[in-house]
Amino acid sequence: MLPRIKRILAVEPYKITCLWNTGEVRIIDFQPYIVDSKPKSPIAHLADKQLFREVKTDGRTLYWDNLLTMIDYDGSQHPAPLDFDPDVIYQQSRLIE
Repeated sequence: MLPRIKRILAVEPYKITCLWNTGEVRIIDFQPYIVDSKPKSPIAHLADKQLFREVKTDGRTLYWDNLLTMIDYDGSQHPAPLDFDPDVIYQQSRLIE
């Protein structure tokens, strides 16, 4: 079974606790990624605590709406979510229950 996020349980500055489809409750600390990000990178925007709290899940991974811009084949630009690979999040998270 591939680990996927079922539900967000808690959000605090730079840490997100999630229930996974494995039945585990795990916490991921995004602070090291935010601190190490380049100033204009999309991840750097997550340093804004209010924006960080706007995290969502689609039943697979974590994402933040409209932090990226997608360029279509015709050159038009559209807002896109910033999301993370759920396998990477799982590997970088810590089991808490």
